[in-house]
Amino acid sequence: MTKSRRRGKPERRPFSIVWQDTLNWLAMKASAKQTISGMVIVFSKHKGSEATDKVAAALQLISDFDPVRYRRVVQDIKRIWITTNTGAAGQFVNSTSTCELDERFVLGEHTTTEQIAGAIVHEATHARLHQGGIGYEQELRDRVEQVCMERELAFAAKLPNGESIRRWVEARQDRPVDYSNAALKAGEIAGARDALLHLDAPAWLAGIIVSFARWRHRRIVGRQDGKRASDQPN
Repeated sequence: MTKSRRRGKPERRPFSIVWQDTLNWLAMKASAKQTISGMVIVFSKHKGSEATDKVAAALQLISDFDPVRYRRVVQDIKRIWITTNTGAAGQFVNSTSTCELDERFVLGEHTTTEQIAGAIVHEATHARLHQGGIGYEQELRDRVEQVCMERELAFAAKLPNGESIRRWVEARQDRPVDYSNAALKAGEIAGARDALLHLDAPAWLAGIIVSFARWRHRRIVGRQDGKRASDQPN
């Protein structure tokens, strides 16, 4: 499932988000970069060639069959970062105007060029909605995701082989998805172990990190539930 990680502009950003943004910035600085058809692609120096070629082919597909949309993609997104995500095949980070694509998705044996292009279109739609002042608050999230999937289907209709995108999107539309803050965080934690193992972290270390994240998440949810209960009138 393609997801957008959206961050607004609160007066005081949580330390965890500032820390994560800092780590991401350092990781991007240490990565290789290549500009293809006006788009900067950031990738691992050690294993990025094949992934970069597949993303470049996806960008070319958008440019060839939907040039107007491609101009918007280049305008709305500063870079595409082929990285390792914990919760989704793709996500848009508005603090850096970056479309992040999970390299396991990009390099997947059954992932088509059309599906990668569809993921880019999906995340670029998040970028455009953000620029139009439409946020990603919990109560808006389901509708925002539906709009992004509709844009994927509109793009698929212009392709000679858009069936893989249509099947991919319709499969997501047909199943209920919980877009609440708690559910998205739980999904990220659930995917963290596989992501860490993919990055060659020892299994014991991945287990400790995920266990700590789950414990911390339960504490936060518990405090929030307690606060809501205390705010209820007697």
